[in-house]
Amino acid sequence: MTKGGIQALIFDYGGVLMRTVDPLPRLELEQRFGLPPGGVGKLVFESPLWDEVQLGRIEDAEFWADVGWRLGLDAEGVDGFRRTFWAGDRLDTELVDLIRHLRQAGYCTVLLSNAPARLRRHLEELGIADAFDHIVISGAEGLMKPNPALFERALARVGVPAEQAVFVDDMRVNVDAAARVGLRAVRFRGLPPLRKCLRDLGVPVAEPVLSPLPDVRAVIFDWGGVMEPLPDDDHVAEWERRLALSPGTLSEILWGEPWRQLSVGAAIKDEYLHAVGEGLGLPDVETVRHFLDEFYVDQRFNPEVVAAARALRGRYQVALLSNAAPDQADWVRERFGLDLYAEFDAYINSAHVGLRKPDPAIFRRMFDQLEVAPEQAILVDDMLRNVDSARELGLHTVQFVDPDMSLRELETLLGDSAA
Repeated sequence: MTKGGIQALIFDYGGVLMRTVDPLPRLELEQRFGLPPGGVGKLVFESPLWDEVQLGRIEDAEFWADVGWRLGLDAEGVDGFRRTFWAGDRLDTELVDLIRHLRQAGYCTVLLSNAPARLRRHLEELGIADAFDHIVISGAEGLMKPNPALFERALARVGVPAEQAVFVDDMRVNVDAAARVGLRAVRFRGLPPLRKCLRDLGVPVAEPVLSPLPDVRAVIFDWGGVMEPLPDDDHVAEWERRLALSPGTLSEILWGEPWRQLSVGAAIKDEYLHAVGEGLGLPDVETVRHFLDEFYVDQRFNPEVVAAARALRGRYQVALLSNAAPDQADWVRERFGLDLYAEFDAYINSAHVGLRKPDPAIFRRMFDQLEVAPEQAILVDDMLRNVDSARELGLHTVQFVDPDMSLRELETLLGDSAA
């Protein structure tokens, strides 16, 4: 038996191994077809035929022909749309290397994906099929996650009990379903958090070897999830149980489209609170405020991160780049006694500029304000999509996991002990 009792590691594909790193191609499609933000993803992934192709009931070509029909495209237009839709996706080669290492170390590695059956051929074309002992694809099995039967089928192929297998997926509904089957279920939020989770489960995963970076002139921090811890899945799930909400519902109510509108300045705070009230069935804005106060009651800022940012100033430009409500600076001053304009050399609030991470335009605005090139800056952010987009632009990044681990990484990259 391998260390910690874990025998097998099961990975999702889309959103884990393959992720949309560059958002621009899909943004361009939305502009071309007059779709709202996020509309092109909904057009594809919320199509009535998306499940059909993932279950192997229809061919891939039939699915995309239907997408083209809804957009009024001919066959050539469909091919162009399809290529552009996937153009921003990138394979996480570092994660693939980790999976290969784990396989060589004696663990059974499995790919378990909701995808058309052609994914197997695509994996071979990418040259990564050899990283897995077993490949289980919904389109070939006629079953989709979160159906427990698909997890059980994957476990039967491996030949280990559920408690000896780790399942890694970016979708909470799939993670929750896997946990109910008995798997050690981990929600994928990026490679640094995954390494930590695997080590906690007894899987020996080494930290990457880092070296100091040359010519760093600026360090750009996120606020939520870095300076201020955010509610985790367990906290959200507890509140969903208290409110008798379906899993995933509360996250969408609090941080879905109404929040996105607020965070780009397209809505005012009361409009956001009204939308939350409607979603939760609360009678008025004041009741919503009381709920939010209770929901966020345990939140505190990370003093170690604030101290590190202060220590870096003078030798580096230190900036804050935050997807936030328009009144963030006032709220932080009232709650934590911090003046964001005084604490940072540059502060960009998404609601003030009408742009949100991971849109590359908001990063470029920060570069202009700091007068640095992307390779002269390090971004410290907890959100994988923001880290991915920043890396695509050439920034160095630290994906924030916890103050001790992430500040140590920042210190190494800067080549000093200021962090």
